[in-house]
Amino acid sequence: MGDMQPQLAIFRSSLELILSGDPAGLFNAANDLQQISKSEAIEILYLLAIEHREEEALLNYGYFLCERGRPDEGIVYFEKAYASGDPKAAFALGQEQLEMGNPLEAIKWLRIAGEHPYVPLRLAIAYRAVGDEMSAVEVLRAGSEQSAEAAVELIQTTDQLDTDSSIRLLEKHLENGDVDVLLPLADLYSKVGRHADGIELLRRSVAAGEPHALHNLGVALWEDGQTSEGKATLKKAAQKGDRLAVEKLHQIRRNKP
Repeated sequence: MGDMQPQLAIFRSSLELILSGDPAGLFNAANDLQQISKSEAIEILYLLAIEHREEEALLNYGYFLCERGRPDEGIVYFEKAYASGDPKAAFALGQEQLEMGNPLEAIKWLRIAGEHPYVPLRLAIAYRAVGDEMSAVEVLRAGSEQSAEAAVELIQTTDQLDTDSSIRLLEKHLENGDVDVLLPLADLYSKVGRHADGIELLRRSVAAGEPHALHNLGVALWEDGQTSEGKATLKKAAQKGDRLAVEKLHQIRRNKP
């Protein structure tokens, strides 16, 4: 944090009293918290946790810094977490390097992260950022059985699987509780004429709070001949600010006999 502001130093002293077993620190900390922001208090707490070698404090402080627009500092603490043996640190480094626009560094760390379930998609994105489509597809194929998001990316951005194989793969993930596959699986059902199954998945997607699920459900109902419910569903989506639903309603009005 650099040179600590007086109020923050006072809060830290109060916390140190608490750690020493002096209950006066509780009273002092209550007063101190009225003088500093929540973010400042959290940062002091993380730094004290790091000093006391609390497990995962380095990693979580790194995430805290990144979320507050201080990624360079966050990277430093991710590296410290990795050096301390935290198994989650390599993924954190890879993900943050990718977000910072450093795909080669991202590839290095994501490969080290290994079997982390969110690695395949991000590693594929990094490979594509450096123009290595072959490696991206290989990573997605290898990870598609364990990672739902990798399976969806493989299906939507490559021609590696035919429609039936794609359906079977996403059905497997759905059976394992991965609701992220609801919308793409519903789309595949629609393509093979399984409209009722697709509509059922879209209803589940709406219940799960998926973005654009209301729009997709409204369109599916309309195209299935359930026009009243379809239009009503599109109106609900439009009221929630879904521009696609607004456009679909305009199209319906234009085509009305």
